[in-house]
Parts: sequence; structure tokens; C-alpha cells
Amino acid sequence: MEATQSQLDQILDQIASLSLDEQEMLINIIKQRHIERKREQILRDSRETRRAYKKGLAKRGTVDDLLKDLESD
Repeated sequence: MEATQSQLDQILDQIASLSLDEQEMLINIIKQRHIERKREQILRDSRETRRAYKKGLAKRGTVDDLLKDLESD
């Protein structure tokens, strides 16, 4: 953890040395990359859920169905 914090501090120091325009560009780049990683994760999760559903390991239903199923356990 300490090594990670030290590395993060170094990165933040480097960012602080950038101009405001460069910092804004960096923020936008990081946001876009973060959005893309979230999309990739959603796609992976979706594929995994579809595989589980096809194998009969997942159920389909409404929120009410889910609650009933949880209560019956």
C-alpha cells in the first residue's frame, strides 16, 4: 500500500506541474478511458450471464420474482 501511495503521490506531483489546459486534457482522457473500461466490463458481464442462462445456471424474471426466490431460500 505504501509503495502504491508513493507512486500515486509522484503521479499527482507530475500532474500538478502541467498547465491547466494540459490537466483538463488529461482529465478528459482519463474519463473517456474509464467509461470505455466500464463498457468492456458490462460486455464481459453480459456475456457471462448469457452463458450461465444458456446452461440453466441463471434465471430470468421480474424484481418481484427475484424477491420471492430470495424469500424461499
